[in-house]
Amino acid sequence: MRLPVCNFDIESDMLCANCQARLERGEITKFDIEFSKWLLDRETEHPNLENLVVLKAAKAGDRLILVVKKKNKELLLSEESLIHEMTERFGELIVIEGPAKLRTVVKEFISPANEVGVNSLYSPDGTKESIVILREADKERIKYSKEELRFIISAIMNESVLFEFQDDRRKLVKDKESKDEFEQRMKELENQHSR
Repeated sequence: MRLPVCNFDIESDMLCANCQARLERGEITKFDIEFSKWLLDRETEHPNLENLVVLKAAKAGDRLILVVKKKNKELLLSEESLIHEMTERFGELIVIEGPAKLRTVVKEFISPANEVGVNSLYSPDGTKESIVILREADKERIKYSKEELRFIISAIMNESVLFEFQDDRRKLVKDKESKDEFEQRMKELENQHSR
């Protein structure tokens, strides 16, 4: 079994230099470590999981999200008693085959809808934030709210991912235009009174 953290690190209860550096860079999280320990403790009871590769474990509210290597989803889900124990301890289980790419993960969660576009913003400190634009007409077809999508997808991708519906964006632009018009009108009034 391959986990987000070295098996040796889990057994020795100390991170090697490589895993420590990955933790500091944000490539793995404390939850990856906690979940890896939990799963490794159960390996002997579930020998079929010998070939399982877990790329990422994330907790989003009352959901456990696992990103596993391609063709590993069925392998994991076939272990019914383990899945039951997992959901009892960590919450609703969502398994995604990876490595996780933003558009692929988003499609999985908004299906049957499609995203309109994805914009990425980079802040001066180098952090990245993505904004996924969805069609307003698909609002009822998407199982999760914008907030749930943000929480889940951000946990999977290990970066901030925002979700907006097209009408939300139009409203923001319209509100800004209204504010600009108001400010322009106020300046005109000020100029008239100062004469």
